[in-house]
Amino acid sequence: MEPLQLLLLSGALSLLSAVQAEGPKLIPARSWQLLGDWNIVRWAGNMPIPEKRKAHPLPPFMFAINKLKKLEFRMNIMKPIGCIQFKLPLDEHSEPGLFFTWWRHKIYISLLPGKKHAIASFKDKVDNILHQMMMLMGRTLDEDAEAVKVFVDFVNSTGLKRTDMVHPNHVGACKLPPKS
Repeated sequence: MEPLQLLLLSGALSLLSAVQAEGPKLIPARSWQLLGDWNIVRWAGNMPIPEKRKAHPLPPFMFAINKLKKLEFRMNIMKPIGCIQFKLPLDEHSEPGLFFTWWRHKIYISLLPGKKHAIASFKDKVDNILHQMMMLMGRTLDEDAEAVKVFVDFVNSTGLKRTDMVHPNHVGACKLPPKS
């Protein structure tokens, strides 16, 4: 996985304040609600990622509390030497659903009703260009038509198009080590 994909994944963890017009009420997430294993069900964005990289398999990821008592995003990524674990600590803001990366990027994460799916979003200007990234994440890879519909509506509300969405492959991706 290239650095752009790392930016995609960390950035994908941010942007949600824009949607919630119609449809189910999204619930701003707190750290303790995010703990555990997740999968990227869909993602969308306008980050400069080559088309062939967008199709690369995406592994599951997890949120855990690290030694510094901070929420941490963990995902194995493929490098020429094999799978390595990428870790991104997140500072939880007093505003529910808002997290900051160490780069000070804002990431919004909201749970869908039922708390088995969430939407993470990121929006920031880089070199005067607005970049946005969002992902629908689920506790499993099972398709949930209502969750996908909410995500499609969210993507459309940000100015991106449904054609900007990616349904990632998961076969062949680096897996997280089993819990001990």
